[in-house]
Amino acid sequence: MLAEVRSFDDPQQHAGSILGWNQIYDQLGRGSLSSELQQVSAERFQIFQESLDKRVVQQGCAPRGRLCIAMSLGTGRFPVVQGYEAGPHDIPLLRDGEEFLLHAPEGMSFFAINIDTARFARLAAVELSREQLTALRTLPQLTVSSAVVGRVRSRILPLFRALVRGDLALTSSSEALLEDRLLETFLDLFINARCDKRERRSNFAVSAYLVRRCQEIVRANADEPPSILALCEQLRVSRRTLQSSFQLVSSMRPVEYLRTLRLNAVRRRLMSTTAKAVNVGEVAAEQGFYHLSHFSARYRELFGESPSETRRADA
Repeated sequence: MLAEVRSFDDPQQHAGSILGWNQIYDQLGRGSLSSELQQVSAERFQIFQESLDKRVVQQGCAPRGRLCIAMSLGTGRFPVVQGYEAGPHDIPLLRDGEEFLLHAPEGMSFFAINIDTARFARLAAVELSREQLTALRTLPQLTVSSAVVGRVRSRILPLFRALVRGDLALTSSSEALLEDRLLETFLDLFINARCDKRERRSNFAVSAYLVRRCQEIVRANADEPPSILALCEQLRVSRRTLQSSFQLVSSMRPVEYLRTLRLNAVRRRLMSTTAKAVNVGEVAAEQGFYHLSHFSARYRELFGESPSETRRADA
């Protein structure tokens, strides 16, 4: 079992340090990022807590063979996960390698848990009702009471924090104790979930879908990014609909949001290559930035440093 606490100033280094997750973090908030990751990882479960001081959009795939939940630890604006705003009583779910898209607001702090799907399925088969088993297979998130949220936190967080601080030894006994608590917690969540939102797709979900499709289209055409009109034409929506969708999901205009994703792609490429292998202008052009002075100004505005100051890979 591994337990650690790490700090970062780059979103992708943070993302790549969460064991078992294949994901990309794009920074949306301006300025130098500061984040912290606490994680405990074992053979059949994982818990991690993330704190990020800038808005970030997270995209990738959950670990295979795992059932995953997340829970916000903050107040104010909550994350948007799979097209649903995850409020204080909402528990987002990801299953067995499922693709995900999460919009994390500035200052977000949350913890996530994943457990072995096969072991939990054996327990769920004898503990849960037919309706609860359907929720396990299909719901994008669970809605529970304040009391259930409190039980989850009191059951898991003290033990988790004792492990990452080193107050509790990493032994087979502590690993077994924590796994049992996690399994009991997941069963408690499904037994007590309110399923009244099961089939409802809100305007928020439609807006999140449009934002995600725009991201996919722009990433597929990185060197020649499509215009907003071209995106509207391809998605068969009006400019007003696209504008309102981005504003609702990200609080940003479409042009600004999509340009920010391309700037993040430039930063990842710079940090993964040497200056000798590829220069800044070439990397910028790969993402459709051909006016270097404008590009450099936007880059500095977002990341708090110029492209030439970004760490490059060792030769």
